[in-house]
Amino acid sequence: MSAKAGEEKQKIDPDNRRAVPDNRRAVPDNRLAVLERYNKSELDYVLLSIIVIFYGIGIVMVFSASINEGLKVHDYVYFLKRQVMWAALSLSACLLFIFIDYSVLEKIKKILVWGIIILLLLLLFPPLLRLGIIHPSRRWFRIFSMGFQPSEFAKIVLIIYMASILSRKSGRLNDFYRGFLPPFLVISVISFLVFLEPDFSTAFILFFISILMFFISGIRFASIISLFMVSIPALFLMVSGKGYRKERIMGFINPWSDPTDKGYQIIQSFKAFAFGGLAGAGLGRSVQKMKYLPIPHTDFIFAIIAEEMGFLGVLGVLFLYLMFAYRGFCIAYSQKDGFEFLLAFGITSLIVWEAIFNIAVVTGLLPSTGISLPFLSYGGSSLLANSILAGILINLSRQRADTSYQTGKIIWEKR
Repeated sequence: MSAKAGEEKQKIDPDNRRAVPDNRRAVPDNRLAVLERYNKSELDYVLLSIIVIFYGIGIVMVFSASINEGLKVHDYVYFLKRQVMWAALSLSACLLFIFIDYSVLEKIKKILVWGIIILLLLLLFPPLLRLGIIHPSRRWFRIFSMGFQPSEFAKIVLIIYMASILSRKSGRLNDFYRGFLPPFLVISVISFLVFLEPDFSTAFILFFISILMFFISGIRFASIISLFMVSIPALFLMVSGKGYRKERIMGFINPWSDPTDKGYQIIQSFKAFAFGGLAGAGLGRSVQKMKYLPIPHTDFIFAIIAEEMGFLGVLGVLFLYLMFAYRGFCIAYSQKDGFEFLLAFGITSLIVWEAIFNIAVVTGLLPSTGISLPFLSYGGSSLLANSILAGILINLSRQRADTSYQTGKIIWEKR
């Protein structure tokens, strides 16, 4: 390989000599046209506003969707109070991570990885289950009256680890033993421990986002295909290992074959969309949340949004996620450093794909997975983890390279 070709293959950040993935450019070239510049020290206030709007919608819709569930514990505002508490804590965490030095997270990545592995192992420790410290589902710890779900924070740890290790190994990723294998083993261990909780959906999303980060870092496409081919038997065994997973798949294939059991939840979700129409039944007027759609304030909250706010409300929520994706990927492609680029890309991809998977389940395009709708579903650990990630992403918007992104759109041209 010539010196010129080698230079084109991998760009190096002159400040810290870290490799920048070759499929992402640190400066505009013939592929990337930047239409307008931002001040690189300015926060992305649009993205911050989107997060705050998500908090507001989430609180309102959790309250509306959970009233019937709250009455079961003799307090119709039970879930509202907890969601407001978690939202306040999450907003504080988001603001904190906007202004702290995120490079510290890279320096302590090994501590974070070992810490999350230990927490995930503790969830499998029977004595803690008998003492009541671990919830019977084995997915979270009980801390006073609150729950702490380590698998949600495993997402943060894995993205930080992958961004760091892939940016440093950018030129060696296609070397199986020195480049590819070490991070892949970490991914596999964490994903497998999450799967053992059991939490198949979170294990899948961890593995999926990690593979995306591998791909964007420059690993050969053939290697990705080979990895997926090897993973198919393992995926089949995981899905077929539990009876309820088979039932979810059967309910997805033909929910009307068993409308009172396997297909019940998705059919009730369809009805919620049908009842909503164009403008919705009105806030708080959902019929499906009243003993028809099971636990509507968690994974199926999007169906309640559709019923109460209609097609227009659905479009509004989709627009917010689309804007989040746009701003997030713009922040990623404005970074001059490989770690920062991969960190922003991983955060944006995680939140966007979680939203895609959740909405696909609620609309019957995928079997039920248990993946919550980011920022909107009830759940403290999920909201807190996503808020920390959002804070880091907004922080990265302050660190744009001189070729900062624009408010319009980024145009990708032909090679």
